[in-house]
Amino acid sequence: MSKSFIRRSAVQFLLTSLGILLIGSLPYLFFNMKSQLEILEMIDQKTLSNTLFLYDTIVFNVNAYVNQLIHTIEYLINGNMLEYYARGRNLPLFPTLWDAYRLSMSYLVGSLIVSVCAGIVLTMVTMVFPKQTRAYIKGIFFLVESLPDIFVILLAQLGVIWLFKQTDLLLFNVTNGFNDQAIFLPIFILSLLPSVYIYKYLLLSFEEEENQLYVELAKGKGINRYRILLHHMFRNAMVSLFYHFKGVFLFALANLLMLELIFDMNGIMMFIYLHGAVNTEMVTLSLYMIFLPTFVFFTLIEWFIERWTARQEGVL
Repeated sequence: MSKSFIRRSAVQFLLTSLGILLIGSLPYLFFNMKSQLEILEMIDQKTLSNTLFLYDTIVFNVNAYVNQLIHTIEYLINGNMLEYYARGRNLPLFPTLWDAYRLSMSYLVGSLIVSVCAGIVLTMVTMVFPKQTRAYIKGIFFLVESLPDIFVILLAQLGVIWLFKQTDLLLFNVTNGFNDQAIFLPIFILSLLPSVYIYKYLLLSFEEEENQLYVELAKGKGINRYRILLHHMFRNAMVSLFYHFKGVFLFALANLLMLELIFDMNGIMMFIYLHGAVNTEMVTLSLYMIFLPTFVFFTLIEWFIERWTARQEGVL
């Protein structure tokens, strides 16, 4: 592992970690959170029922923000004694947060696996057709890509329900799964748009590889077209896909909140949505739980690709 790679990865890790820490406590910088939390506690205890008489404005409170940053760091170091405020009292954060995290990551990872597989299959099938036919296929997928995310999610969900009502054919289970949650339908819906993006990136990479000299040379040697496609072009195109995959991951993560809202899931995004406003430390911890494993994964893959590329070029 080269020193430049280690240095670059360390800088990315430190900057992202610092960014998560600073973003998590932002409400304390712009709002008088201490007063708002006191009022919320009075409402929960039913000693106050109406807050229309209150008037709060955006402030710039650096001292409260710095104090909250220090408190958040202490909160993260505290270990198993973590709590969050809900329903008028402090509740243990674990295992509630861990169960929500595990549920959400199961859907997210499952949808990304489905997206990659679907994107590869669609690309392979498309590359078999002539270039003119490919243009029509790309036009259809471009139309799907331009649709709003929430529209695609709702349309897919309604489509499965409509098909079930018309034919009694249930394509995916809707009510049973992880802790009585749906399994296949959310994964299928969450994978739709990422599949389109992966397909688009892969197809562009394949078409670029198709014009490379080594492909013409392989054709001149009489190598089978499918062997060129699967063995040579596929390998290089997958390397190119990796550098777009971080964007696909963030896109799927953003859609995860909409999915959990629509399916009423008890995932980590819903947990942040319901309790994050008054538990900024919990939000910071949740973001770290998502960031750390994904950073390790992408860093290891990037290291493997750089090492493989160096070997191909004869550097190693």
